[in-house]
Amino acid sequence: MNRTTLIIAIGIIIAVCTGIYFWTEWEKARFDASLPKPPAEDTAGGHWHGDEWHAEPHVADEAPPVQPVTQPVETDEMEAARQRVALKMSLLPPDELDLEREAIQADLDALLEQRGTLSLAEFEKGIDDIVRRWNAWHKKWTERAKERAAAYRKMDAERQAAVAGDR
Repeated sequence: MNRTTLIIAIGIIIAVCTGIYFWTEWEKARFDASLPKPPAEDTAGGHWHGDEWHAEPHVADEAPPVQPVTQPVETDEMEAARQRVALKMSLLPPDELDLEREAIQADLDALLEQRGTLSLAEFEKGIDDIVRRWNAWHKKWTERAKERAAAYRKMDAERQAAVAGDR
């Protein structure tokens, strides 16, 4: 490619880019002219509905009346419900079981990090130990959850008997 062809190609590219620029400016001006004009600044309180301007406000635009906030009256039923929720929350494992579960998880994470450096027998022995510890933990947690569930059922039966006695 010689020098004259390169100069002509650059000139054509510049002409095309200049043409595209002026065409987009012309289209933008035509689009802006087709848009509806906003109202003058002195028309306060008006609003638009689609492409139509309304100077008067709607009744719905006004703020709704403020309702007074009242506190609920505490009842025995609400207190009983609060106690049931507290008992359900206590069905979660207690702190020592949480700590034991976290220790098992930490040991599993450490074993998985060492997976590439341990022999297959050492890795399987570690996994077996963690599974044994997990099963023992799960058994303790299940027993404690059953005890608390029985306490919940007993408390709920007492509440139902008290409610039935009030009638």
